[in-house]
Amino acid sequence: MQSSLKDATPAADLSQDKFSPNGWYTVTVPGTIIGGLVANKAYDFDPFYGMNFEKLKDPALDKPWWFRKEFTLPASEKGKNVVLKLHGINYKADVWLNGVKIMDTTQTMGPFRIIELDITKQIKADGNNVLALEIKRPFNPNKKGGDLAIDYADWIHYPPDYNGGIVNDVEIKTYDKVGIQYPLVTTKFDLPSLSVAHLSVDALVTNYSKSEQDAVVKGKINSDVTFEQKVHLRPGEIKNVTFSPTEYTQLNIKNPHIWWPWQYGKPELNKIELSVVRDNATSNTISENFGIRQIESKLIDNKSREFIVNGKPIMLRGAAWSPDIFQRRSTERQEQEIRLYRDMNMNIVRSEGKMEDDNFYALCDKYGMLVMTGWMCCGAWQYPENWDAAKRVVAMQSDSSVMYWLRNKPSLMVWLNGSDMPPRDTSVERDYLKIEAALKWPNPTISTANESKSKVSGFSGVKMAGPYEWVPPIYWETDTLNKYGGMYSFATEISPGPSIPPYESLIKFISKDSIWYTSADWQYHCGTQTFANTKTFNEALIGRYGAAPTIQNYLAKAQAQNYEAHRAMMEAYGLHKYHTATGVVQWMGSNPWPGLIWHTYDYYLYPAGTYFGMKKSMEPLHIMYSYANNEVDITNSLLEKFSGLKAKAAIYNLDGSKKFTKTITTDVDADGIQKCFALPAADGFSDTYFLRLQLNDAKGEVKSINWYWLSKKGDVLNWKKSKWYMTPEKSYTDYSALQNIGKTTLKLSYNTVAKRADTIFHAVTITNTGKTVAFQVHLRALKGKGGDDILPVIFSDNYFSLAPGESRVIVCSYARKDDKGVTPYFLTSAWNLNTTQSKGETGSGFEDSLAAK
Repeated sequence: MQSSLKDATPAADLSQDKFSPNGWYTVTVPGTIIGGLVANKAYDFDPFYGMNFEKLKDPALDKPWWFRKEFTLPASEKGKNVVLKLHGINYKADVWLNGVKIMDTTQTMGPFRIIELDITKQIKADGNNVLALEIKRPFNPNKKGGDLAIDYADWIHYPPDYNGGIVNDVEIKTYDKVGIQYPLVTTKFDLPSLSVAHLSVDALVTNYSKSEQDAVVKGKINSDVTFEQKVHLRPGEIKNVTFSPTEYTQLNIKNPHIWWPWQYGKPELNKIELSVVRDNATSNTISENFGIRQIESKLIDNKSREFIVNGKPIMLRGAAWSPDIFQRRSTERQEQEIRLYRDMNMNIVRSEGKMEDDNFYALCDKYGMLVMTGWMCCGAWQYPENWDAAKRVVAMQSDSSVMYWLRNKPSLMVWLNGSDMPPRDTSVERDYLKIEAALKWPNPTISTANESKSKVSGFSGVKMAGPYEWVPPIYWETDTLNKYGGMYSFATEISPGPSIPPYESLIKFISKDSIWYTSADWQYHCGTQTFANTKTFNEALIGRYGAAPTIQNYLAKAQAQNYEAHRAMMEAYGLHKYHTATGVVQWMGSNPWPGLIWHTYDYYLYPAGTYFGMKKSMEPLHIMYSYANNEVDITNSLLEKFSGLKAKAAIYNLDGSKKFTKTITTDVDADGIQKCFALPAADGFSDTYFLRLQLNDAKGEVKSINWYWLSKKGDVLNWKKSKWYMTPEKSYTDYSALQNIGKTTLKLSYNTVAKRADTIFHAVTITNTGKTVAFQVHLRALKGKGGDDILPVIFSDNYFSLAPGESRVIVCSYARKDDKGVTPYFLTSAWNLNTTQSKGETGSGFEDSLAAK
């Protein structure tokens, strides 16, 4: 890769083998201009530290950059038709091969298009070939009339190259005159029965020659189902080939291996293999995994769309996804992050206008995660009435490309033809729908991610009514007018705002003397526009928990506030599922750069308060507290009825005395809700008190433990002053007494319970040996005493509380390579911990969460 300003060699020379790219940057694809420069250490600073991101601005980024690749054609492919396949040019390019321009910027415009060109005439059968792309970055994708590229709205700062580069694959394909691609296997069941799956198979066959061709398309599913069909192709013809279960009865599969979202069953994958044969010789073969599954949706009222998988309604709870800000891809990191989503008990990922790569979708297929995706807000994509003819071509060809690419992936649940509104030009939505129908998109399609009614396709059944800023736990169940973010409809993006990383992450991107919520560096790492600070969150924290004299004190309170807010959101939607809540997507899950808002774990994969509040709230079998009704309830996200459950509640004063206890035996239906009992009024309790809930199954196994901290003075919302992104409070609850809770002591021991080829599991036993509740117990696994955190790490629970005398076993697991061969050191903190009197075996220690370091 190199800037055209630094190497002015004519394109016809630069794209030939005799040219030597001296001084060029070696880069990987996918990648952007800045991503390539960072990888080559072209900058003498960390772009993510402080406000260094501003230093990336460079006029050279506004000019074309060259991406150049030398390759040879394998001897086995000589004499075949050779096709160049570009998938992800951002934004447009002149394309040169062996000194000849084979495409210009009018033909290669748009990062989501899959562009194919037969290069048989230009390819060299012997020796080096040179492919060179002169790429021009997008301009104004965030504005009306801008380029139809990648947009970030108000999430993060825009990289100054606007992700210019190659953001997906570049491939060379070879065919013997005919070729086959884009397989699709569609499933229909005789619902409610799942005993037989009726499969239809489609694929695209192309004649790359200038003469008529007769060929045979052969198919195989797994190792035991075969089928074939003759096809006649005119010169250059592209034809869809269909195998229906009516005509090919072997496609009626008995006792099929069914793909389920992970909570409902195993995400079993099947394999489809298709080949095209001409003159008894195979031209090409394709194979990929697919899922035998059927996804539908229905409106249960004009505001609420329910999704149905294999005949079973499913409550969808998850988070949005964004790739790295420089569009860098790592298969290892993608798997780490999808595993974090799964560990939080999420079942859906939403990607808005940020198409991932094949590996990402394969991971979602593997782990049973559903995917919602579609076009972007809030700039050029949102205003089709401003498109010229060329941009409309980009939009329609992008839609066609994405349909072909994604349609056979079992994790893909729904496609959105718009984000913050339906396409404003109704002819655009009509054309999208025509493409999607013609290409047999097998899943639901919605016009928008918000609550607007499309003039073309009607009610969306989903909403984007906020909030995106801090709101208290009581908010979600008390939006009784169904006007805002409360527990109704399907909230496609919603959040109680900031998720403040712990100190150990903050020092990686903000200098220690700037780690304070009023500093310029702090605010730079928030969002932009309306979300350029954490002011609302800070005011709530101080109003609810008391003033924060140090950053450590602030951060401990921030984790508690993040935990309770995100837990309450997911719990409220789960409690009201199908009446009429049908889904909720946290904005966001992953973090494209080190930020302070809208994520569930930070850029360094550190799981903190938000993460564990989320994880707790979405336990498959879960006991919870309803803030609105002051009652104990059970939610079940599994397709299994549970009988003989023991639901227990206990209330503790701040001095550790137990003031109330109640246990009942109850049942909960499959995918059901069970209301258990109301709690007494707070008379006789301390002004701030604790609620401990526990759920045991019929065998006595603990399925859920859930702690709440409550106050006689509740949060009071000012609904009349609600804005699109928040509802302010008239007055705050009072948790300030938690700062002065009596000290307690802990005892810690651990042992290694399993060592697999790539993963280590430790069981950490923590006991409260004092007389008061241990509040916000936080366990960390370090690379030895004083070392960095082992990341990523999975804890079975964290930021939990312990009653006097209570003991918990917390399972900790991580990849063997991530401890760097050092014995882990377990460091435990809590708000009210007597660190000198607490006892831990060798390899463990204690610290006070609220104390300054």
